[in-house]
Amino acid sequence: MSRQPEDSAAMTRFAASLCMSLLLAASLAACGEAPMGQSEGVSSAPADAPASVPPVADFSGDFDLVGTEPFWNLKIRPGGMSLTRPDHGEVVAANPGAVTVDGAGQWTATGMAVVLTPETCSDGMSDRTYDYMAQVTINGAVLKGCGARPADLAAQPRP
Repeated sequence: MSRQPEDSAAMTRFAASLCMSLLLAASLAACGEAPMGQSEGVSSAPADAPASVPPVADFSGDFDLVGTEPFWNLKIRPGGMSLTRPDHGEVVAANPGAVTVDGAGQWTATGMAVVLTPETCSDGMSDRTYDYMAQVTINGAVLKGCGARPADLAAQPRP
């Protein structure tokens, strides 16, 4: 059982001693020294923690998105977004600009939401590869596909 300080002077010395101990431990940690009770070279980070923070993707500029089954195409340009699908009229919306959430770019316009996630993607019908997985939600329908910058697509074989 620990002994409690009996008067205010003793309490003040006890609190000061505790603060100094905490400051010393924090200083050692900041200098790369292992705190007492922890071996050097042993990380306190969880084993599944990422080794480094991935760079944030740039979602400004132009993107072309495509999907199959059903076929669809979405063009994102600074001046607006345009979705085309067979048997549907073209849907045009203002481009509000992307917001980055958990590494993905998200655009939200009236009746339409677009999400681009940096991950290699294949459309399943061509030899093209895309840098992003794409999802478009329009009036409750979810369209899945791939996306890339137009210049990156122009450098690949035509479908």
